[in-house]
Parts: sequence; structure tokens; C-alpha cells
Amino acid sequence: MMDAQLVWNTWRRVLTRDRLIEWVHHPDTRSQAPDGVTVNELAILADYACTPAATDANIGMYRRGLVRNALGALDLVPLSRRLLAASGLDGEAVAAEFTRFTGYADNGPNFWRTAAEFVEYLASRPEFATCAQQDVLAIDAATIALARRLGESAGAVWPDAAAATCSAADESVDEEPARFVATGAAVVVSSHHDLTPWIENPFDFDAAEEIEVAPRQWLIYFPAAEAAHEYAELSERAARVVNLLRTPTSAAELSLALEGLPSDEVLAVINSLATLGVVVREGNRHGLPATLPKDAFVMLDPAVELLDAEIAEHRLLGHGYFAAGMVVPPGDGLVDFVTSLMHQPVELAALRAQFDDQQMIDKMLLSLREQGFLHVTSHEPPSTEELAHCRGIAEQRRSRRLRRSLTLDLDAPIAIDQIQARLAAEGSPPELLLRCARLVDHQKILAELAHLRQAGAVRMHLTVVHTGDLSADREICRTLIRLGASVTVEGVRWPVPDQPIPGLDEMTRNCVAVHAMMTPDLSILEDAVRGRALAWAGSVFISGLCFRLDADALWPAGDAEEADFLGVFTAVRAVEDEFGDVLIENLPSDEVLLGNTASAAPPGPSSDLADHFRLSYVRWRLPVLKSCENDNSWSQIPEVEDKLVRAHLDLLPNHPEFLRLRPGCVVVDVCGGLGRVARRLSPAVGDDGLIISLEMFRCVSDRARRFACEKGMTNLHFRPGLAQRIPLPDGTADAAVNEWTGGIWELGLGPTMVREMARVIRPGGRIAATHRLAQLDLESLSKPWVQYDDIYRWMCDAFRQPELEIVEERVWGQIVPSLVGENATHWRKQYMPRLINPHEMTYKYDASPDTRADVYLTIIAERR
Repeated sequence: MMDAQLVWNTWRRVLTRDRLIEWVHHPDTRSQAPDGVTVNELAILADYACTPAATDANIGMYRRGLVRNALGALDLVPLSRRLLAASGLDGEAVAAEFTRFTGYADNGPNFWRTAAEFVEYLASRPEFATCAQQDVLAIDAATIALARRLGESAGAVWPDAAAATCSAADESVDEEPARFVATGAAVVVSSHHDLTPWIENPFDFDAAEEIEVAPRQWLIYFPAAEAAHEYAELSERAARVVNLLRTPTSAAELSLALEGLPSDEVLAVINSLATLGVVVREGNRHGLPATLPKDAFVMLDPAVELLDAEIAEHRLLGHGYFAAGMVVPPGDGLVDFVTSLMHQPVELAALRAQFDDQQMIDKMLLSLREQGFLHVTSHEPPSTEELAHCRGIAEQRRSRRLRRSLTLDLDAPIAIDQIQARLAAEGSPPELLLRCARLVDHQKILAELAHLRQAGAVRMHLTVVHTGDLSADREICRTLIRLGASVTVEGVRWPVPDQPIPGLDEMTRNCVAVHAMMTPDLSILEDAVRGRALAWAGSVFISGLCFRLDADALWPAGDAEEADFLGVFTAVRAVEDEFGDVLIENLPSDEVLLGNTASAAPPGPSSDLADHFRLSYVRWRLPVLKSCENDNSWSQIPEVEDKLVRAHLDLLPNHPEFLRLRPGCVVVDVCGGLGRVARRLSPAVGDDGLIISLEMFRCVSDRARRFACEKGMTNLHFRPGLAQRIPLPDGTADAAVNEWTGGIWELGLGPTMVREMARVIRPGGRIAATHRLAQLDLESLSKPWVQYDDIYRWMCDAFRQPELEIVEERVWGQIVPSLVGENATHWRKQYMPRLINPHEMTYKYDASPDTRADVYLTIIAERR
């Protein structure tokens, strides 16, 4: 039995060394063994030589993946990406040359490291030798270095959190002269040219435009941990101040260093930098912004309440104004700390005196303030006007890191250039809502927008088209798929429409996600009525139901109470549990409640009943979302999920022939999670193909969609949905996959899932399911083993269906990834912001230090 570790290590060498590939592919080169290859390694190479086609396919898949990762990494620095796009060079060819230049090194999810190497490579090429181009590449190199430094040792406070709310230069706070220091989240870079027009339009500047030769100073900073970097042009004086403040310095010392610049001018410069949050007062680098005096008062927003629900010993804070939640983890004094900040302002000195761990207090205050839950006040509770001012500051701080919604009326005169400009003005890809009376009236503008999206000129986190008329031909359906858009059809009668919806069948047959907008009455409380709605929705294969719940219409007498509201919410949850994709259109979305998307104010004034209804929903839904997290050690970040199964070892992405995938195929990824399988299969179906990833938790689908959007992947659709109800008509997909979803089998849903997978693929199409069979020490791989034997039996039984024929059973594996050096937070299912994170640590050792391997079984079947 050949040592598994040796086999895998040898294969990794083959992937990266052309001379070994040459030896494997060409018999005439085998007169002697390659240098540095042992006898055992030579035997492994000989095995690969016996299957040249499969070996070549795997090598090609690996190297194409490196090219894709390189281009994706360059998206982190859009100035350099734009230079490459505007150079006239073939971007993929340049990326392929770069990967060859680096020896086909795989940095995995370390995209900033790949970006650093790619930018350095571009700077060495003669096509980018002009002074302006070198300026751009130098700026991006500095940006990457800053990002990597923050990733390795993040600054204790981010500029958004430190942004001043009063004069940063107020020296009357302390008896001793104030000293200031620059945060670690910023760097100053010089350029020989005025790059303003390029920096203002990094995704679409004209690289041939004449740029003025004029020295400029640029401040590059990351406003928050999850935010993209931003730029600010500085005067030479301000740039010197930032550099001088790498160590704590007083205004008087700065005045001397700046050749006697008057102190009022020095303080003005400090104040301007403090408004960006890149300069703080010494002693506050680990807590609240430097502008807070020792006798400052703080208070929770009056709209913040501690919810009664307790989920796995965690308590929840709900913010009625921002419609957002926060988690209070279990721990001595944390609930007391929160309640002490309610109702009345608390002096910081008195608050700190109650606790020994001052650093923890600062972290919690900063966390509350970042989310807009806490304000700096006077010793009296704020007046209505003062509260509005505090909320305005909090909203501005929140808006810089939150995704926004953008609504456009296609029936109003609007040009594609205007839409592109509106999208470009957003700091991050927005949720785009398009409204129109009829789809067919806007085929041209939708096609233009889809073309811009596929070309990478615009990016949308999510696109939804609201219309009253679905009538469309196949070309419009193809346009909507390329646009990554779903369609919501307005005015559908509750619980069942009077007549078939024109165009619906054409949409679903072409895999467009369609939602039915309904306005339920109180009959939604009745099981039978909900059952009729579900039966209809399932029979026409719509993706989801979208409800408008008008409190004033539901209870026209205004006599409803909290229990009445909860009854309606519970009924909606029952529909969601059975159907999968259910939205309440006029109440805060899950992404708003989780603090990822800015809340939209209700149109026009609302009644007291409607306000109470909305607040009750926030109180009810937050515990539902918290219960989705549980406390499993399972990744919540796509880059981390990629480490669970390494790309070059993942069976199906490296063997798309098992699923007979080709460009243009439609694939359904069931229980798709954060999208690892969907992303890896994406190249196999090409730009004209489609991968629909279904995941029961909407918040997980949103994270997967966000990551794919950042990487410019346009053939992936992430949709909420259930394994037991795939919202596609019979025979509309070419393949379906399910990978490593233990709960499905343990809950007895495996047979139903496999039947659904078989139903939605065409005759001759294939389905595949993967599950882990065992986790063993590598030393045990040569010995007989049986673990999880029930899984094998359950899977085999589920595949024994008349329309299915099992064509492959593959056992494969990988070495278990080490957690040493990993951020523990990234490996926990945590979706809601926390008062303080109990998992904020770095793994220093593995729980099981022995070398282990995961062994997987994949069953592949063909539909007769």
C-alpha cells in the first residue's frame, strides 16, 4: 500500500513542475528518472502516465483555477485591474503567464498575497512602464501591503469607529497636553502625477487620457474591517502630519517639526484628519474615539431593548429605529453592562469603575457604537432634536459599511448610461430593484445591463425586476439569467390566482427565479388556506412567495395586540418552513436585521399600528435568525469554507466529466451553503451556463452571493430553497449535486432530495451526492475500516430508483486542514453582530495533533 501522504505530495509537485508533466506525457523523455525523484515517487508518476487524459484534465483544471484566482485577486485593487483591461492585452493570457512565472504556486484563499505578487509582476512588464502606470501600481502595492498588515495584526480601532463627533483638537479635555497618533489602518503614498480622474473612477477610467505631471499625496485607508479601501488627497503638510504621527506626538511637537507652523493651523490639520478617523488621541487607540473626554456620558439609543428570548444562553438586543440586532453572549456581567446603559446617560469614569477589565469595556462600547446602538450624550437624556442628531451621525457611520438598495423605474425615461452611473456611485454592489409594467417593453435596456454585468463594468449584489406582466420570450429569459435577476410578479391573488399567470411557465422552464407578490388577509392563520397557497406555488414551480402584510388592512379597527401580530408571523414562518423562500416585502429583510443592508424608511407616514407591527416583527424575527447559527464549529466565511475541502482535491470540480458538464449546462447545487461547490464548478459550464445553488438559510445564500459578486462570477445564482422542494420544472437541468450535508440524511430527507434531483434533470443527465465516510489517522488508511456505515446504506437506498442507474461510486479523501494560525471567529456560525466576540482568538494548536484524513464517498447516477 503506497503511503497516502507521499501520493498527495507527489501529485502537488506534478501540478507545479512542467518537467514532471513532460515526463508523464511523453514516453520518449523517460529514459532516465527526473532529478530529485525517489523510486516510490517514480512509481507514482508512472501510474499517472497510464491515464494521460485524466491527468491532463486535472492539471488543466488546477492551472485554470490559478488563473481565475489571480484575476479575482486583482479585483481587490481596481486601479491595476483597469490598467490591465485597458492595455489591449488578453487578461487571461497575462494571468496565465503570471501563474507560470510564480511556479504555479497556490495561495488558496489568501487573495491579498496573490494580488501583491500579480501587481509586482505587472510592474515588471514593459507594457506598464510609463510613469503614470508605475504610479498606479505603486499605489496599489502600498494598498495591498496595508491590507496584509491589517490582516496579520489588525489595528485596535478602525477609522469609521474613530471618526470624530466633536473637535479632535480640543485640548481642554486633559490637564496634560494632548498627544495624537495615526491609526494603523492608513498609509500615505506619493505619486508623480495627478491621478484624481483615475482614482475617482477606478473601474472605468480612460487609461489613454493625458494625466497632469504634478506630485500628489494620497491617503489610503480601510474605514472598517469589512470595508473596501478608500482614498483621500492630502496636502504635503497633512501628509507630513500623518507620517509624524506614527508615534504619539503633541500639537506643540508637531509645530516644531513643521518649521514653527502656528499651533492653531496644526490643530486644524489634526482636526481634518480626525474627521476621517485616521488620527486619534493617545490612550484611546483601543476604545472610543479620541475626542471623548474622561467625563463623557454614553447611553443606548432609546429604541434599543433587551429581548426576552434567550437562545443557547445568548440574549439579544433589538434596535427598533435601525431594525437591527446584536447578540449578548453568556458571561458574567454582560447583561448588567447593557442594562446599565439604558434609559439614562452614564458617565464613562463611573462605568469603568464597575469593571476590572477596561479593555473589554472599551471593546463593548466600540462595538455598540459601530452598530449605532450607543450614542455620546450630555448628562441629561437627549431631547428629540438631539436624538435625531445622534442618529444621523450613527446612520452616516453605518452607511459606509452597509449595502444599499437602489430602486429604478424602467417605465420612466432612463438611459443605460444613467443606470451605469447610478450603480458606479454606490460604494459597494447594491441591491437593485427595477420596476416596470411589462417586461417586453424593456428588452433592450435589460440586455445592455446584462452585457455590462458580464463584462464586469457593473456589479449588483442582487437584482429583482418587479412587473405586472411576465409575458416574455426565450431571449428575455436568457437576458434575465445573464443579468442574475429574479422576477417578482405583482398582484397575484391570495391564496390562489383566479387564472394561470401568462408567461410564468416560460420563465420557470428557462430557470428564471419567479416570486409571486401576494397580500394575504387573516385567512393566512388557517392551515387549509395556507395549504392551498403552497399547493399552487409548488405546482407552478415558482421560487418563492413574497407577502405584503398591511397592518391597517389586516386590522382596520386598529384593535390588534402583540399576540395577533405573532400569530401572523408564526403563520408566515410555517409557510417558510415548508416552502423555503418566503419574504415579507414591507418589513425589514433578514439582511437588514443582521446589519448587512441599510434599512429603507417606510414610504410616507405610518400609523401607530403599523409602527407597532414593524417593531413586533423585529422582536420576533431576531431570535429566529439567532437560532440559525447554533454553535457548530463550521465556517461562516466563503474563503474559510474553501479550506474544508481543498480545491485540487475536490472530486467533482476536478472531474466534471463525471457529470458530463460542458459549456452551457445548467447545474443545481442542493444545500449549496456558502457556494464552494458552485464556485468550483463554475468554469466547467462557462459564461453561457448556469449553476443554481439552493440553501435553506437566506443569510448563508446572501454571503455566498456577496463573495461571488466580489470575484466577478456571473453564472452563479444563489437562491433560498429546500432540498425536498427544488423549484424547477421536470427535466430543466443537466446535472444536480449535493455535497457533504449530513443533516439531510440524518433527518431522513435523503430519499426525497435524491428524487427531486432526479426529477429536475433531463434524461441522460446525472446527479451526484457526496458524504464523509470516515476521519482516520493516515497510518490507518492501509487497514480495513468501516465508519458511518449507515450513511453508505442510506445513500445507496436513496439512489435505488427506477429512473436512476448508478454509474460511479468513488471513494476519495484529503488530509484534514489544520486550524493552527486560523482566526477562530471565521470557523463559527455567527451571522449577527456581537457585543463582544467570545471566539476572538487564534488557534495555537490542533485539538487532534495527529495527521488525519477525511474519506468521502461520492455516488453518481444517470437518469434513464
